[in-house]
Amino acid sequence: MPAWLERLAHAPDSFMLFCAVLALVAVVFGFSGLRRARQIEDVPTARIRSAPQGYVELVGTARMLDGEPVVAPLSQTPCCWFRYKVERRSGKDWRVVESGSSDAIFGLTDDTGDCVIDPEGAEVTTRHKRSWSDDARGWGAHAVHARLPSLGRAADMVVDIGGKVLDGLGSGIGPYRFTEAIIMDGDPLYAIGRFHTVRAGGQDGTLHELTGAVLREWKRSPDTLRERFDSNRDGTIDAEEWERAREVARHEAARAHAENLKRGQLHTLGKPDDGRFFLLSNLQQFGLLKRYLWWKRIGFGGFLLCGGAAVLMLSTRVLSLIHISEPTRQVLVSRMPSSA
Repeated sequence: MPAWLERLAHAPDSFMLFCAVLALVAVVFGFSGLRRARQIEDVPTARIRSAPQGYVELVGTARMLDGEPVVAPLSQTPCCWFRYKVERRSGKDWRVVESGSSDAIFGLTDDTGDCVIDPEGAEVTTRHKRSWSDDARGWGAHAVHARLPSLGRAADMVVDIGGKVLDGLGSGIGPYRFTEAIIMDGDPLYAIGRFHTVRAGGQDGTLHELTGAVLREWKRSPDTLRERFDSNRDGTIDAEEWERAREVARHEAARAHAENLKRGQLHTLGKPDDGRFFLLSNLQQFGLLKRYLWWKRIGFGGFLLCGGAAVLMLSTRVLSLIHISEPTRQVLVSRMPSSA
């Protein structure tokens, strides 16, 4: 047996436990990638106008709805969707102090029609993702880039990598690190989820859902909600003020109906009720499939590697318990009482 394999076989018990846990995590990761890849492969792409009710895959263009725009809180970029995270330096580590994501509705359009997307509960992947650190003056290497419009994928990558190198060297780094991901108006959009169409005369239920989406977005910013609807300035939203907020939300949700009501129907896409995969991405379908297949390969490869190491260490310990050397066996036999 090679020396390195011998050392691995006799590694501490804590390392064996670590390998076993890592193998379990890896196999879960692998099956997660396999499940997602199969759903992307198995669900056919539908057109909005002719899409069946239920679990579907749509490909089109993301668009902002009329009315008050969604604005990413860190870069102040108008967008269809955002996710952000603020971290504070604590020694050599970073601690999350604030995070959040948008659950405001937005649109998906193809050459046959429009669909309203409710992103609550979706797994969102996007190519527009930036991370930067800010010094006391607010002009860290990434902060400058975040205040500029997108320069294209290649330029984004160069600046992001360069900024991380500078951060690692301690240049321009501050006590806070900011991460923001967005889906822009006009981005290509791949979506897979529960498709539902409400026709003229049956729109109350969907309008109720859209109103709920607007209210959920407002509740994510309590200070803004109080500033807008706390008419008596007592610091809380009472029943009367909440009812007014609901009325305004219903009014804003109605904007999502405007174009579709002309045709007597409204298409929506949201989280499936049966727990199936709900995905939104501005990456191409092939790129998503390739990503999840890599998840599968890495997960199952890690399982074989870490699981094999754990089995080797465990088998070594089991064999050491059942194996008795010849001198030890002779000593034990000599101590056994002889038969008369």
